[in-house]
Amino acid sequence: MQLLKSNRKSPVFYVVFVIFALYALSLIFPFLWAFMTTFKTEGEFINNKAYFPKVIDWTNYIDAFRTLSANDTNMFVMLFNSVWWSVGSTVLAVCASTMSAYVVAKYKFPGRQVIYGVAIFTMMLPIVGAMPSQYTVYSALGILDNPLMLIATIGGFGFNFFVLYGFFKSLPWDYVEASFLDGGGHFSTMVRVMLPMAMPVMTSLAVVAFIGVWNDYNTPIVFLENYPTLASGLYLYQNATMQHSIDIPLLFAGVLMSIIPVVALFCIFQNSIMNISFGGGLKG
Repeated sequence: MQLLKSNRKSPVFYVVFVIFALYALSLIFPFLWAFMTTFKTEGEFINNKAYFPKVIDWTNYIDAFRTLSANDTNMFVMLFNSVWWSVGSTVLAVCASTMSAYVVAKYKFPGRQVIYGVAIFTMMLPIVGAMPSQYTVYSALGILDNPLMLIATIGGFGFNFFVLYGFFKSLPWDYVEASFLDGGGHFSTMVRVMLPMAMPVMTSLAVVAFIGVWNDYNTPIVFLENYPTLASGLYLYQNATMQHSIDIPLLFAGVLMSIIPVVALFCIFQNSIMNISFGGGLKG
């Protein structure tokens, strides 16, 4: 009897469950509405306010690749731009942060605390406020509106730096000393010993960074005018047709297709994202 009594849920549990269920429904409903809208024609969307379309038609998903464009760039090219920009930015940013975090965390040298302080200071700078100076620097370097803009992502600081710094800081120096005794050098120790242990954290950070870059429309609009990505291209298409009637079902079809990669990545790596480990390899 005592066991049965302890398993009963309190009324507060059910109230909280209902509240969170309604909140989850409020987040899911706009996506479901947008998905059902993609099966409507432009005329049906304007005249038919019903939730479900009269006829299920996949034409908008095909027409999106032919119709949706920005700066004379169709959706196929925008998809290609999204891939190389997101993958390149993610790989370079995570690799740069990993190397800088490892050196600052595991080696003592003059200026180490200064570098750490600069990393904290850069996190305080507003992104929008730094754009004018970034635009001037990139223009002077000749990488503005150029695929070479990828080198601008090799900063080595930011959120990735602090996560990896905390991880490497928690790893005992015993691993490095053991590698040195086996004849390893500083570089081989980092590559063969430290990086494999940091790979789960790096993978999680890479997934988060990829999702952020894929969804970022502001950076390509400002710095890659002739290389629109899906995020920036669809935004530009929407603004360019504001003075005319926008084919909402067609636009929604393009938007929903553009979020498929990030949704798939999150579903696959959700456990890794939620369980970023900061612990070392030795347990007491």
